[in-house]
Amino acid sequence: MLLSSVKVKGVRLWSLVNENVISEGGQTKLMFNDLENFKPDDKTIFVIGSSHAYRGYDPRIFKSAGIKLFNMGTSGQNMKDSYTLIKTNKSKIHSLIVDIYPGVLQEVTEESTLMLIQNANENQSALEFLKNNITINSINNMTSRLFDLNPMPLPYQENYIYNGYVEKDIYFKIDTNLSYNKFIPGGNYKYLDSLLNFASNNHIKTWLASHPLKWNASYKNYYQNSYLPQVQKILSKYPDIVFFDFTLNHSNSDSLFSDASHLNQKGVNFYNKKLIEQIKSKN
Repeated sequence: MLLSSVKVKGVRLWSLVNENVISEGGQTKLMFNDLENFKPDDKTIFVIGSSHAYRGYDPRIFKSAGIKLFNMGTSGQNMKDSYTLIKTNKSKIHSLIVDIYPGVLQEVTEESTLMLIQNANENQSALEFLKNNITINSINNMTSRLFDLNPMPLPYQENYIYNGYVEKDIYFKIDTNLSYNKFIPGGNYKYLDSLLNFASNNHIKTWLASHPLKWNASYKNYYQNSYLPQVQKILSKYPDIVFFDFTLNHSNSDSLFSDASHLNQKGVNFYNKKLIEQIKSKN
């Protein structure tokens, strides 16, 4: 109690002695604020996923195509947290894009749980994230939240637009020649199945999507022959779910990327227009 009430230079002592306590603020907080005021209709599309999602789906591009979109992506979002976000907002969601790539289907990490606990607008929602991923750090973050941790400002490098989206205008300049091993499904892989099952049982129209990624011959082989068969195992249970896979379906030009894993605005423009064409062709 004392650590939570005493402040040092405006920051509660609790956060100074617990390095894994996440401060409130940034894209996640702004997304939750927008979500609280967002008024969807029955044709609105929601997006769920990690930084690939919140930096990869631009509501402005969808709006220009006559589609209302809300981006619920957050940094490092694991599938447990994606599942909880959908469950706690199911009354709003009629259509859903689940953004995936190999990294997000491996082990469940704490980053997004801690961030979501701190930034959810309601204590009940924060508690749902805690219940789904109980660790010493998530308990610390919930305690910190209840004692009103001092917020941090939005990081300067993030250009938040609205409805969860962050724009990046930098260009990829460092090539990589990494090799890739066999894909081993982790806890997130199992939760993807649970998430799709929940969406199907609640009549939420769902698509899987992967945006363009930088690739070399090693990554292409790994993706097609190790990772993709595992995704197809899950999809075989849900014949109504379409997978829009643009991972390798692009020019591989550096000009589309801000780094080896994320699109810049030029890449988002390219990808979103192609994705919208595919969504409309399927409906």
